[in-house]
Amino acid sequence: MNCPACNVEMADLEGDDMTLRKCGECGGLWIDVADLNRVLLHSNLPGLESQGGKVDAEALTGQCPECQVDLVRVTGGDRQHPLSYDTCESCGGIFLESEFQDATDVKVAVKEIVDFFKAFSAKKKSAAV
Repeated sequence: MNCPACNVEMADLEGDDMTLRKCGECGGLWIDVADLNRVLLHSNLPGLESQGGKVDAEALTGQCPECQVDLVRVTGGDRQHPLSYDTCESCGGIFLESEFQDATDVKVAVKEIVDFFKAFSAKKKSAAV
């Protein structure tokens, strides 16, 4: 599978009954939506559908490496530290760009994914308080 950001072959990070794919060039991660929801729920975070965020219709995000349809960018986080991820509306795959240079195995990647989505949904949590 090629990276949606730089078109380089992504390497598999396998473990814990899931496979993540990481780009060695840009550090982006590809994760299946079911695996992502499992990670989020096991970390006491809401599932992806409850994370909030806004679709950025202007963003050019590339194509899904699984289905070859255009990806959609979703932005969130707070104004000082905006975050975004790309998603495929067909297969539900999620691409997290270049935040994950240190993810050398699934455990490190999962921790970084959880940290990313904690920050992504931080604005929503603080507004609810």
